[in-house]
Amino acid sequence: MRRSLFPLVFIVCAARAWTGAADLISLRPWVELEPIVRIDAGEYPIPVETAERKLLEEARLLVSGMIYGWSFVYTPGDAARRVEERFDLTPLAEIPWGSPRLRVSETEVVEAKLYARVLYSLSDDEALRRSAWESNTAALSTGNGRASAMKGPAAKMASLQDAIRDAIRLSLHTRYVNKPREISGEVVLWDDPRTLVRSGEYRTVAKVKLRIREIVPYRIF
Repeated sequence: MRRSLFPLVFIVCAARAWTGAADLISLRPWVELEPIVRIDAGEYPIPVETAERKLLEEARLLVSGMIYGWSFVYTPGDAARRVEERFDLTPLAEIPWGSPRLRVSETEVVEAKLYARVLYSLSDDEALRRSAWESNTAALSTGNGRASAMKGPAAKMASLQDAIRDAIRLSLHTRYVNKPREISGEVVLWDDPRTLVRSGEYRTVAKVKLRIREIVPYRIF
């Protein structure tokens, strides 16, 4: 086990991650030290210090997705109408880089990956925002996403986006009989997404909560 060297975070007791406190988010992100494809110039394998910064940035984006989420616009594919599927995610807000409330309790290197236990303490406003999503008006759905690892480590987030799209698609499929032309709304990550590397792909499972703001049927086009 290797203790964290992050200069911008405080070391805290790892046991606190399991208290289930409503004002605490716990994540376990990871970063590859030897990615299949080298996109960025620099040392290879990636130095642990460089990977630590990448890991913190990924954790920052994931926590932002769990608190603020994204607005989305989804156009389901329709072969009969020659409509291609399209999915756009736009962050609603993000926590700032270097936030003292985002901290790492521990890190370790396993099979050329740097793992960390990351904790984020919610402010009162952020805790209220999360609790508001517990309402039954927000649908709960789980999706699976994929992205080719040949596109580099950035494809890991693309796999997450694909999992969010799949979760929204599945939720719509169970709630609406007729395929709409376009759907818009808001979505948040409901827990820590899980990503693995299998057969040259990043594969992600993500649980989300979503609210539909508008459904545009085909009849008005």
